[in-house]
Amino acid sequence: MCGITGGIGSSAPSKQLLDAQLISLAHRGPDDSGTYVNQGIGLGMGRLAIVEIAAGKQPASDASEQITMVFNGEIYNYRELRHELEQSGIHCRTSSESEVIINLYLKFGLNFIGKLNGMFAIAIHDARDKSLHLIRDRMGKKPLWISQLSDGTLLFASEVRALMLARPDRTLRTDMVTEVMQYGYINAPHSAFNEITQLPPASVLTWREGRTTTAKYWEPDFDTKVQIPYEEALEITKKLIEESVSRRLVSERPLGSFLSGGYDSTIVTAYMAKLMSENVQTYSIGFHNAQFNEAHHAKQVANYIGTNHHEEILSPDPALVVEKISHVLDQPFADSSIVPTYLLAKFARENLIVALGGDGGDEVFGGYDRYLATPVMQKLNPFLGLARSGLNFVGKQSFGNSRKINRVGSQLSSKPSLAARYSSILSLTQPHELLTLLNPNFQTKTAETAYIHQFNSGAITSFDRMFRSDFDAYLPGDLLVKVDIATMANGLELRSPMLDFNVVEWGVSLPLKYKIKGFETKHILKDVARSLVPANLIDRPKMGFGIPRAEWLRTGMKEMVIETLTDSTAKQRGWFNAGEVMKVIDIHMAGEDKDNLIWPMLMLELWARTWLD
Repeated sequence: MCGITGGIGSSAPSKQLLDAQLISLAHRGPDDSGTYVNQGIGLGMGRLAIVEIAAGKQPASDASEQITMVFNGEIYNYRELRHELEQSGIHCRTSSESEVIINLYLKFGLNFIGKLNGMFAIAIHDARDKSLHLIRDRMGKKPLWISQLSDGTLLFASEVRALMLARPDRTLRTDMVTEVMQYGYINAPHSAFNEITQLPPASVLTWREGRTTTAKYWEPDFDTKVQIPYEEALEITKKLIEESVSRRLVSERPLGSFLSGGYDSTIVTAYMAKLMSENVQTYSIGFHNAQFNEAHHAKQVANYIGTNHHEEILSPDPALVVEKISHVLDQPFADSSIVPTYLLAKFARENLIVALGGDGGDEVFGGYDRYLATPVMQKLNPFLGLARSGLNFVGKQSFGNSRKINRVGSQLSSKPSLAARYSSILSLTQPHELLTLLNPNFQTKTAETAYIHQFNSGAITSFDRMFRSDFDAYLPGDLLVKVDIATMANGLELRSPMLDFNVVEWGVSLPLKYKIKGFETKHILKDVARSLVPANLIDRPKMGFGIPRAEWLRTGMKEMVIETLTDSTAKQRGWFNAGEVMKVIDIHMAGEDKDNLIWPMLMLELWARTWLD
């Protein structure tokens, strides 16, 4: 796992710039660094050594030094691919993943990408035609940011902070303020700056003579469904996940798992225990607030599986933690679950370098309640106004707190389409809430319009539209960004067996009835879990990985909230209506939860103070 940077063209980065960029990315690659600079090309790499530690130095070149590359990530099947090359008469000088990639490129051209199983961001410079190829893994696990100068020079890096050093002329993309307030993240291909974009997942970008072309090399097939008995489908699902876990156990550094006690992490950990000769090292955290603590569930599962379990129950100073995370995030990001993810990674890094987690199970196997709720809510469109009146009447007697009332109430209005309904359910804030809060110059529907357009494209079922939407936006834009940033900030590599492309292709090919059975989501994956541990340990309501956000904003973060969102710096920035901001804060401090508005505002302003001011 690494941080990479570089560029090609007449303004390609110098060694001095590459060195500065690598320093900014040192958390991603603390073990080693290297640069390659030649006429019109510069490549840099900082390394977190996991496998082939002695042989894996980068940048790497072929024997003739015509092909030079850097890459971030892991190729889980590199040993099989090296054997395949040697069987065809191609000898690898070292045991490194890098040389396998170079030889595959020399033999197959860009078609070699289809052979890779892993998470990766790869940059290959081919001196024969003076080209540069940038390649990102199928799911978007590893980030790759790009920027093209007016003279045609192309720059790239693992994080935006490194590109900032090369683009002092960058300008704010004002649409992102509404986007972050509504969805909590910035979706590909955009960033917070007009001059910096993302290479989308499963894409390859080629640069030649100042011109770039981008193409998708893979996408899941939501059209074709397998027609086999359920028991056979269940056995294939078990086999594919076990094989995926097995591939991710290759490491020369300490390895363990993140265990929440939910279905997905339990499956991953149970297969690790089956496949490993030593006890699995498992890690979980919780908070003293019982509503946000599932550590005891993880401990029960760990005891049954027989892992060496590590648990930490936290009462952190939330203002200090959020301040720290705001410096880690070089893009605005308002999914508050990054806080526990960051704290878990920090805890695990005390002993581990590599961890496996359960990310992707919900998206691949239909695990979110919203997959059931969205079509039902849309069918009830004509009656939602009456329901809203009833909710206002019943109030806290039924729902217990204002958060639940606000959450339910946000959906008790008519929506013009299933796409608009799904967008609304996924939103942190509803557009009407931003009408008075955001200043007019920053109000836009650009992100929502793009989201709805993507949701409606193609001819697939309504359920597959929701699944595909999460693959296209929520997973690579939010969840995988959160995990990558939180773990790499702590020098920890996280591997996700559920996002192996073999598992993904299988999961999307399953008939809907195998994933959602009646009112049970993720049906087939739950049966996999029940075959590994007793059902009573895992059959419980989905909890999510959250924090007592509303409480923190009223207590430990109160001073930070008021000072950050109401001082002269925030007012002069002009993103929000100062009077409305104060009104929202007052309402929240008086006991009615408005954390869905305050949290993204706070994260936007903290980001701006770190990266703009």
